[in-house]
Amino acid sequence: MKYSRWIICAVTAALGLTAGLFFLGSATNEQRKATAAADRALLPVLAAGIPTAPATAGSARAVPTLKAPALRKGDTIGIVAPASSMDQASATRAIANLTRRGYKVRLSKGYLKARGYLAGSDKARAAEFNAFFADPTIKAILCLRGGYGSPRILDRLDYEMILKNPKILIGYSDITALLNGIHSKTGLVVFHGPMAKEFSPGRGLTPYTEKYFWPAFTPSSKLFGDWGGPGPRGRAHLKTIRGGQAEGVLVGGNLSVLVSTIGTPYEPRSDDCILFLEDVSEKPFRIDRMLNQLRLSGKLGQYKGVLLGSFTGCLPLRQAGRIGLLDVFDHYFANLGVPVLSGYAAGHQPDQATLPFGIRVHLDATEKILSFTEAAVAERR
Repeated sequence: MKYSRWIICAVTAALGLTAGLFFLGSATNEQRKATAAADRALLPVLAAGIPTAPATAGSARAVPTLKAPALRKGDTIGIVAPASSMDQASATRAIANLTRRGYKVRLSKGYLKARGYLAGSDKARAAEFNAFFADPTIKAILCLRGGYGSPRILDRLDYEMILKNPKILIGYSDITALLNGIHSKTGLVVFHGPMAKEFSPGRGLTPYTEKYFWPAFTPSSKLFGDWGGPGPRGRAHLKTIRGGQAEGVLVGGNLSVLVSTIGTPYEPRSDDCILFLEDVSEKPFRIDRMLNQLRLSGKLGQYKGVLLGSFTGCLPLRQAGRIGLLDVFDHYFANLGVPVLSGYAAGHQPDQATLPFGIRVHLDATEKILSFTEAAVAERR
């Protein structure tokens, strides 16, 4: 009986070990199959030379689109300083040029309060920004200038209040943080365009910039079908990096500011979107590093198309023995798998088209045309 029990235990243990090895082998085979399938799926991407990366858990999700009422002559435009300050003479000229066009102007108190590179403390700049959005008499907010400071007040803005008081917000460069943060949090359509700084020299905006500025704040325009037109230097200046057509919600702005918000609650949307990028005075290796951050974050591979604006002073473009800006563009965009158009007139240059972030646009990278499929503002009754 003693030996019988021993034999039974030994047989049971052997059977259990056999079964365990069977299931382990099955699981290993399944894992190998899954790994092989994943490797096969990656082959076309790796062959293209630019692997994608998984989406981050914190990617901004779409919220319902919110449009501010259209702008009319006689409306009040508020000028705020969420970033850097400006001298009195420039501010005075900007007000005069806006008034000459038939608008009332209200200037925030912080435009002269220079605190190093900031127009006053974070608390004061955020408070003025919130106050201008809450004021029902102000129909549009024109940022004073860029510089730096906007990202520092993102967590001080009253997004619930902004949601209840939609109005036109205009800016670019450092203001990119506010444009994408506000759109991502509230759905408000915002505008990448010239600021009070551009209204201060001479009589203000250049003819090209003026042509594609005021119509952006109207419910309809014949210019919507080919926004920006051939550009100030002709359509030949526009370069197709990868042809094709795409439709999606336009987002983006200044590359260096945009990537600084990745992984935060204020990062730009990527779902069902077309990405616009521009920058100024950055070396090609820095542009490379920032685009790689977009890639590694998983966002670059999610966009349905890419529109590249001016990269002023980001030299060299191409040079023997060196990697230039155009080489960087080729690396990240030529095999991205979506339409990519470069050379669009928007960003740090005198001639720039205003771009609404948050509306659906159609990008034809082959024919070099950007068109709006909807207005960026709501009709006023």
